[in-house]
Amino acid sequence: MPDLDINALLTAKEAAGYAGVSIAVICKWRDRGHLPVATDAQGGEIRDERGRPRYRLLDVAKAENATRQRGEKMASRITRRDAEQRLAA
Repeated sequence: MPDLDINALLTAKEAAGYAGVSIAVICKWRDRGHLPVATDAQGGEIRDERGRPRYRLLDVAKAENATRQRGEKMASRITRRDAEQRLAA
């Protein structure tokens, strides 16, 4: 397996594939501020010739990890009820 370049510039489709999510999720992460668009040395966003943003692999991994941790934290707060408790409710 070839080494991954953590600074590789990815399309939304490629980012979604690496993170195991849909392209829509990548867009939501960006819109919510969880996934920054890659920037150049002057701080300008890196986009393709059609204006579509590019993402760094490292940032995609960070966003996926943070999302997974938030989900696990929420899941740990859920109180499981047994069948008798559900029927009594």
